[in-house]
Amino acid sequence: MESLEKKKIAITGGTLIDGTGGDPLPDCNITIEAGLIKTIGPDPAPGDLSGYECYDARGKTVMPGLIDAHTHLWGVTSLDTLTWTLDHPCLRTARASMDVWRLLDSGFTTVRDPGTYISIFLRDAVNEGALPGPRILSAGKVITQTGGHGDPTHNLPQSWVEERSICRVADGADDCRRAVREQIREGADMIKIMTTGGVLSDRDNPKFTQFCLEEIQAITEEAHARGYLVASHAQGTKGIKNALRGGVDTIEHGNGLDNEAITLMLDTGAFLIPTLAVFQALLDGGPHCGVKPRHLSKVEAIKEIHQKAFFTAWKAGVKIGLGTDYLLTPQVTGTVMGSHAKELALYVEAGLSPMDALVCATQNNAAALGLEKITGTLEPGKSADLLIVDGDPLGNITVLQDPDRLVHIFKEGCVVPRLPRL
Repeated sequence: MESLEKKKIAITGGTLIDGTGGDPLPDCNITIEAGLIKTIGPDPAPGDLSGYECYDARGKTVMPGLIDAHTHLWGVTSLDTLTWTLDHPCLRTARASMDVWRLLDSGFTTVRDPGTYISIFLRDAVNEGALPGPRILSAGKVITQTGGHGDPTHNLPQSWVEERSICRVADGADDCRRAVREQIREGADMIKIMTTGGVLSDRDNPKFTQFCLEEIQAITEEAHARGYLVASHAQGTKGIKNALRGGVDTIEHGNGLDNEAITLMLDTGAFLIPTLAVFQALLDGGPHCGVKPRHLSKVEAIKEIHQKAFFTAWKAGVKIGLGTDYLLTPQVTGTVMGSHAKELALYVEAGLSPMDALVCATQNNAAALGLEKITGTLEPGKSADLLIVDGDPLGNITVLQDPDRLVHIFKEGCVVPRLPRL
């Protein structure tokens, strides 16, 4: 694809936000070679850039590409969970192939899908150049217990779950180990488990605890032995603590965090991926896209608690990443897949500074995903994943929600193709 050719590139005159949380650097020049950042600073001067394709960033902000550590490339158009199994996987994959482009077009150069197996194939298509899209990390199928969160509607035939669900149902430590090995065999980049119930489950509640400690330890031991990180969907307090004691690396959602759980997170070094945006989206648009009243009542019960738990964890020093938990293609809702930068604004509304929110979405997320040596900050030797923004996100974080303000997007040193503006 000609537009993804890795050329020698220079970006000149912009104000640099490097992703580390340090002060912005004005009038900065960046050179890129072979997809990697070569130099950052006042030199070389624009006159010394013979042979480079130059981009004038004067009056604009240059910053790392954003990372969403929790989004589902699932190609679904409804939040009625029955449709997730009834829709053919090929149809969902076709829909999601546009979603990966929407993500890249909205400034997200890396995403982690913690559990939909079709994202393995989307990742491979992006890597071979067949699709424009971000760097994708996939968990393959989520590992859950029988009747656990993600086991669709809790009463469909087991064969349907095996063929079309996002989950691999496992019970007992030995079966959990096998489930990990299966995801690795299928090409997963990390492992995702469910240690509590969830909002969209028909027969459980976010407070319910799932998987015993022995099962969780079997999963993390098996994954870590192969160098894979483990993420846990964990909303209820006991399930969060079980996940941390069992050795998981990231807590997804975490709305039931209490002081003891926060201490465990500090002791273990686990990251929190709060996913504030999905709860707001469910309340705003859920009734129009298949969310059942009993599911909405669960969202209403935890939304305020969730935001307070997130901010308390932040103030205590827990390492915070950023993810949206978005999964809908936009045909129905209009503004879900591709609007992931809303999560940053919600962080600022919760009390973080715009710089803190940006660090969560860049440096912290890269570390949470095990990519800190590759991306997340703008430094010589790292992948040239960056944005040129018409505006100052430190003054107004919402500028990142407007794709037209993203003047240029670079992924691995290549200027990426933009979605047509209709």
